[in-house]
Amino acid sequence: MTGKDQIVEELGDLLLPNLVNKGLVANDRAKYLLTLIQSAREQADHPHGGFSSLQPERTICGIEEAGLDTVVQRSSRQEDGLYRVPGIASVHQQILENLQVMLAPIALEPGGGQGRSAVYERRLEALSSRAPSLANDLIPGAYIDQITSAEPAAGDSLHLLVMNLHKELNRLQQQIAAESIDGASVYGVTDGDRGLIAAFMRGVNRTRPLKFDHPGLDTTATRTDGRLVIQNDIGTTDAHVLVIHVTPAQVAVTYTDVHIQRLIFFQNLLKRYAVHWEDTRSRHSPTLTESLYHLCVGRFDAGEQRQMADYLEFLGSRLVFLIDWNRARKRLRKLAPKRVCLEVLQWAADNDLGHMAFLKVGGEQLVLDAMQLSSRVPLQIGRQLSDIIGAERAAEFAKFTLKTASEGLLAGHSELLIRDQVRAELRQYLDTAHQGLLELAVEHATLIGELSLAARDCLLLPNDGSDPEYLPRMARRAKKWEHLADGLVTKARTSRGEWVESKAVSELLRIADDAADELEEGIFLLTLLEQQSADGSGLMAGESGEVLRELANKLVHTAQEYLKAVENARHIDRRSAREVIADFLEAIDHTISLEHQTDDVHRRAKASILRFSGDFKQLHLFTSVADNLEGAADAMMRAALMLRDYVLGEVITR
Repeated sequence: MTGKDQIVEELGDLLLPNLVNKGLVANDRAKYLLTLIQSAREQADHPHGGFSSLQPERTICGIEEAGLDTVVQRSSRQEDGLYRVPGIASVHQQILENLQVMLAPIALEPGGGQGRSAVYERRLEALSSRAPSLANDLIPGAYIDQITSAEPAAGDSLHLLVMNLHKELNRLQQQIAAESIDGASVYGVTDGDRGLIAAFMRGVNRTRPLKFDHPGLDTTATRTDGRLVIQNDIGTTDAHVLVIHVTPAQVAVTYTDVHIQRLIFFQNLLKRYAVHWEDTRSRHSPTLTESLYHLCVGRFDAGEQRQMADYLEFLGSRLVFLIDWNRARKRLRKLAPKRVCLEVLQWAADNDLGHMAFLKVGGEQLVLDAMQLSSRVPLQIGRQLSDIIGAERAAEFAKFTLKTASEGLLAGHSELLIRDQVRAELRQYLDTAHQGLLELAVEHATLIGELSLAARDCLLLPNDGSDPEYLPRMARRAKKWEHLADGLVTKARTSRGEWVESKAVSELLRIADDAADELEEGIFLLTLLEQQSADGSGLMAGESGEVLRELANKLVHTAQEYLKAVENARHIDRRSAREVIADFLEAIDHTISLEHQTDDVHRRAKASILRFSGDFKQLHLFTSVADNLEGAADAMMRAALMLRDYVLGEVITR
């Protein structure tokens, strides 16, 4: 090697770190300028919508041209697919210039850097040649689509080139790092910076095991433009990057993501600190590709160095929960509604458990397999676990699953053990799910009890004219109860899908609802039946009234035993004591026995027709009321028999 060559090489080694720093600054500026063009077009397409000037982004990336803050507001849509964007030629030229700055350090990389640089230079030259004139501040919408596209299938673009060069700079930054601080590649920092970097890495390393073997969380740190800059790649997605700018009194976080929901999730992770989000609006325009990233900037004002270090440590500890977050959300969506999935993921992050272990052991398939092995609950296409056990219990079970998977893998447990634990827990949920379903049946049986008491009161309490509104008032109340009972039947029919227990409870309520209908009808007819004649005798004072009152008394006892049977059934599972099951069966037997007794009284009511003292209209009403009361008892007996078959055939045989 000649002396000149050696000097050039040494000079290159000295220049490379500085050029990488400048390239990273240029990357921030190029991304800001591309976002500026996107936002200008979006504002032009939707002039009455809200917009951001992007002033915080401009300030963070170090561009001093304040006039750029008015570009978005002043942009407009023209004819023939053109857009008027003030200063677009200058903005476009600055993007190209920043790309040149990003290219510069690549050629200096020892061992093939010039070849890699040449490839990027040819791409930049080709992309530059496609640019229209941009005269008079006009730019075609098609060209905006072209330069901002992040989809390789759509062809090369300035945006893609920026992302590719950014990855090259990150790689170079790690190669030239002069030191490592707890795993972070560091160069050009001050002694004061090292403590803050170490704090950030304490957080990263504390939760790093939760990503298991997934790549990501590589961190670099340097000082540029008088600020400490920490960058973390989070995962493998090109647009998923976190850049932290630290000044003596403030930490500014710039976060980019292709998923707006994960961006919001990230902001929620930092709620315990007073982070001011300068701009949380999506940078995605409906006319552009879905893969374009979204960007948010959050500022935290730290009163002292200790507070800044605490925030950086906490921030670093949250990054692992962003890796494959969207995939975990989609997997959980097959089990429960969106609200539940977001709640579970937030809980997993808050408790330092995460979701990567859940994905590693199979994701939702872990639960679906457990359901299949139970041989009881085939999950129908389009249905969710929450359709079987309810949304809240599905959330509890999902939390258990994520916790078991995370703690199990970290402890070195086999996936087989974790699967068995999840299966056993799911079985517990399925075994007790009928308790929640039977709560509807208990409510329904309670309403039947109220209706039976109302019918008896209408027959027992004297109606001597002192309260002419008594019977109509009771009829209105009965109508309200019957309407509530119908609502419970509808709820049972529509809320639980195809599960065998839901079908049983739905059918049980459908049968029992006949009792509510019969009772409400009977109480209404009592408002039409003459209670007492002018001489004080009347229908209710004789044999007719006596037999109806006896029917009503039997019905009250039947409703009480039926309610007791349903309430007992709600607490039965395969582990229930013999005494509990005996109480349930005894209540069923009493319900059946009372129905038989009601049949006997009903026959006596028919026999009394021969001695009925009213006219044929009153006779018709009398027999109808008797039929209603007997029909209510019969419906409760049929419901009780079905409940017995369900408990003995489904619940305690699991």
